Amino acid sequence: MEDEIAAATDGRVIVRTADLGINVGSVTDSLDDISKIATAAGGWVVSSVQSRQFQGSISVRVPADRFDDVIEQLTDLAAKVNFVTTRSEDFTEEFTDVTARSQTLRDTLERLRVLYDRAFSVEDAITIQKEITNIQSNLESLEARLKFLSQSSAFSFISVSLESVPIELAIDAGEDIAAAVGHPVTYRAKFTPPEGIEDFYITWNFGDGTREESTDRVAPTGNADQVITAPIIHFFDRDEDSPFIVTVELRGTGDAGIAEGEDTLVTTVSRLPVIEVFAGEYQTVEAGSKVRFKSSFTRPEGVSEVSYSWNFGDGTAPETGVIDGAEGAAQVETQHVFENFRPNPYIVVLTITGQTEVGEVKSRGEVLVFVRETIGVASADLDAGSVSRDALRTLESIGVFLATAGLWLLILSPAWLVAGAIVFVLIRRRNAIRIPRRTVENS
Repeated sequence: MEDEIAAATDGRVIVRTADLGINVGSVTDSLDDISKIATAAGGWVVSSVQSRQFQGSISVRVPADRFDDVIEQLTDLAAKVNFVTTRSEDFTEEFTDVTARSQTLRDTLERLRVLYDRAFSVEDAITIQKEITNIQSNLESLEARLKFLSQSSAFSFISVSLESVPIELAIDAGEDIAAAVGHPVTYRAKFTPPEGIEDFYITWNFGDGTREESTDRVAPTGNADQVITAPIIHFFDRDEDSPFIVTVELRGTGDAGIAEGEDTLVTTVSRLPVIEVFAGEYQTVEAGSKVRFKSSFTRPEGVSEVSYSWNFGDGTAPETGVIDGAEGAAQVETQHVFENFRPNPYIVVLTITGQTEVGEVKSRGEVLVFVRETIGVASADLDAGSVSRDALRTLESIGVFLATAGLWLLILSPAWLVAGAIVFVLIRRRNAIRIPRRTVENS
């Protein structure tokens, strides 16, 4: 060990390490080749793992003076080098400190052994022995650290990750898309899986700076062996940098190895035109009477296939239709009968829908309709059922009035009796006064 320490302390203690990621034709053969390269350079294999046929890793140590040469041989072995990372760390200060501390412990241990030999009692011997044991343990720990630093400095550590060379896989991202700001855009890709590739991972990059979206789900299309990826939905929040280049990347794995593919499409993003809708003024009508609605809306440039939908809010089916005509203002007229009275107004909604190059545009307007209860005949064209219903309501109202009047007469009967008695007494008194006056006049 002292020779190793002397070698490490000859100059600075520099520990060099490297990480490599490479693609190779055969992972199994390449693991054997890397092992032979390390052994031929005077090093050894620390660990070797082949998790799958197309994937593995190996770690080796090689003499520090052969570090660069071995790295070059490993890159020459690869069909493709994905990355190479090397690091150099200076442990000179730590090595010097640990060396000094270990020397101090050796000197202390030597003195304690002398004291142990001269101990005059068993108790003193036991105490000194415990201290010797503690110091010996600390010394072994420091020497292990010195050995590690010496070996790390003398033999560099190299870790290599291996993957099979990917099979080229054709993937179709689909046709270019025109989209609207703030509206969902759906992306799906199609491809035919190579034989022996069962697991897939699909990543979409939308080109607008947002995070990528991924899926591992595919489904058959019914067209031979072709499959389609699960839909990915994205929202573009601006159109300033349009068009955006959208990229899909596919990675497949299986017993046959690794398959990779990539495709792009262009997404042109713009803002949807706005349709202004006026559903009309609010109205107050009687139940069972016709209500006429006259509304209007704007028809911006680029909006086609315009349709409308009236929802009257009373549970009846919406009224729909298509509007022909050129760009500009347009009108929609209809009529509806609200059969039932209710204290709260009906909310009538007119929805205008149009199609543009970037998708569907939709706007709506609302109008309130207050429906009051009908008493009596509402109009000359009411049918027999309406007349009968109004007659019954009128009789019902008269009956309620008479019942209410009778109830009040009953409640106020004592007051009426008292008032009648007072009037009767006043009349008798008045008559009594008039009789004597007539008698006097006759005399």
